[in-house]
Amino acid sequence: MFDRLQNNRKEWKALADEYEAKVKALEEEKKEEERVALKKVGTEICNGGPAPKSSTCCIL
Repeated sequence: MFDRLQNNRKEWKALADEYEAKVKALEEEKKEEERVALKKVGTEICNGGPAPKSSTCCIL
């Protein structure tokens, strides 16, 4: 019985890891799409947010 519980736990862990990888990939894809959209609009990303292209400096 203990072996079955261990196998079940391994299966659920594998499913959880797979799900986490998919969620992370989707989040990265969404961030990249936002960056591309902002560049098309004419803004650049500065400190994690949009900065107008006409700005002369970016405080880090």
